[in-house]
Amino acid sequence: MRAIDSFTPGKAAGLAAALAVANPKNLVLAVGGAVSVASSTASAGGRTVAAVLMVLIASLCTALPLGVYLLGGAKSTKVLGECKAWMAAHNAAIMTTVLTILGAKYVGDSISGLAG
Repeated sequence: MRAIDSFTPGKAAGLAAALAVANPKNLVLAVGGAVSVASSTASAGGRTVAAVLMVLIASLCTALPLGVYLLGGAKSTKVLGECKAWMAAHNAAIMTTVLTILGAKYVGDSISGLAG
């Protein structure tokens, strides 16, 4: 993590792209969302809106810190540092919560698919 703190913007973007592609959770979420949108009975316009919303929501984890950094001025470094420290301290709880929610959603989808 210390080495990452000193990355240039280009190296950080490259690492972000590599981690996004290499993380199976991201792949499952992206494919699941794309399948849901593609198999929807909505009109083409509705599917387009759903796809755009999916991409926007998926980008929030990157866009929000970037927005804080760009718009927050000098205070943004402190705010982002505190957020980073909190997330590092609570990583296990964060991941447990996210994976529990995703698991419950997929189990629910499976049950409704089998029942219907």
